[in-house]
Amino acid sequence: MNIAAFHSNGKLLISGEYLVLDGALAMAVPTKFGQKLDVSLHEDFSGIRWEAYVLNKGWLQVSFGSRLFNIIHTNDQKLALHLKKILKKAFDLGNISVDNQKGILIRTNLDFDNSWGLGSSSTLLSNIGYWLDVDPYNLSKVTSNGSGFDVAAARSNSPIFYQLVDGEPQITTAEFNPTFKDQLYFVHLDRKKNSEESVASYKAKIKAKMEDIEEVSSLSRIIANARNLVDFEKAMLEHECILSKVLGIDRIKKQFFSDFQGEIKSLGAWGGDFVLASYSGSENYLRDYFRSKGKNTILRFDDMVL
Repeated sequence: MNIAAFHSNGKLLISGEYLVLDGALAMAVPTKFGQKLDVSLHEDFSGIRWEAYVLNKGWLQVSFGSRLFNIIHTNDQKLALHLKKILKKAFDLGNISVDNQKGILIRTNLDFDNSWGLGSSSTLLSNIGYWLDVDPYNLSKVTSNGSGFDVAAARSNSPIFYQLVDGEPQITTAEFNPTFKDQLYFVHLDRKKNSEESVASYKAKIKAKMEDIEEVSSLSRIIANARNLVDFEKAMLEHECILSKVLGIDRIKKQFFSDFQGEIKSLGAWGGDFVLASYSGSENYLRDYFRSKGKNTILRFDDMVL
């Protein structure tokens, strides 16, 4: 039995959401949470057996035949078909034969709740890229409609700036390690937002103005390099106001947390997953406030960001 293991990091898009699709400079951070993929070869079966776990608990099982990824057995047909699509594209990109005489057992484990929106898909694409030695950005292009920033974060161990230039990703390191990080928190809204649907809706309905793209690009750098919480919160608010105008949606603080004494910024698709909350006062106030709103998953900056 031959075994190989791969790991990719989760992600949070701190700035540049949506407009990154139109060429805006975005800033993202990898998270301490991610996904592992283990590969082993077996003589006693052929084809591919896929076992996916979330927090070490069984989630998806799929048995693929040795040819053309025909699904022999699964506990979730919809997810199995999506996985089949990804694998077929990956094998095509790598020009790899799918006629396997030896059985391949794949075990994946997501070490965060898959409702958190930290990149269950992007970490999978990255790990499959590692396994089959295919370009994860190309794999992302042919299997999703996103910008690819999530794949870049999956393979980075530090914050990054990400920008599409003529459709190709440009990635540089962002020196984002704020001295005030003990005043930054990630709060889960307990609502899952479908990123694919959000991106599709944005592409179909919205044409961003160049001035907004340029302003958000500038704010990405300001947010990354802010020396104090006051400047950071000012940039957060400006960013939220621009996106609110572009999307035609009230910013999250105005919708649900208007009496919060700090500042709040959406991360990624608006209306779900995590938000970034800043507050200069006591942590107890912040936690009590969000718990009073039914939001119980609250992580400190250093508990989330790699």
